[in-house]
Amino acid sequence: MKALNSKNAPKAIRPERIIQFGEGNFLRAFVDWIISNMNEKTDFNSSVVVVQPIEKGMCDMLEKQNCIYTHLIRGVEGVEKTKINVISRCVNPYKDYDAYLALAENPDFRFVVSNTTEAGIVFEDIEPEAIDMPYGTISGAGVIFGVTGGVLEAACRSV
Repeated sequence: MKALNSKNAPKAIRPERIIQFGEGNFLRAFVDWIISNMNEKTDFNSSVVVVQPIEKGMCDMLEKQNCIYTHLIRGVEGVEKTKINVISRCVNPYKDYDAYLALAENPDFRFVVSNTTEAGIVFEDIEPEAIDMPYGTISGAGVIFGVTGGVLEAACRSV
């Protein structure tokens, strides 16, 4: 596959409306692909600013490709190749903390996307209050809906 760069893959210019914490395969193959489809098929007209979450991340690699990459879907009907052109830029807070802080000044941001895990997060032991459990016990359906992409799909369908 031919390497992408600014000469063979010009970057689309769209308003920056999404901050994405992470640049890994899941976010690029799922979330950014959905955003690309929304830009193509609706008037969503938005771009993503990627924030590199770890010091040795992928921002440099993405920048070399003008933040454009090829998305592949393999299935029984063959292979579908799509150029994903939704990332406007990458921000590496380890190299440019001021650029990271400046993201908070953009009034156009509407969505924050993250693929962080709970690893390393410590929650204090706090007794639940009545307001935390308005319906008593929960079934877990909301958790399943959220972690399987249902929230993002529902948001996309409402656009």
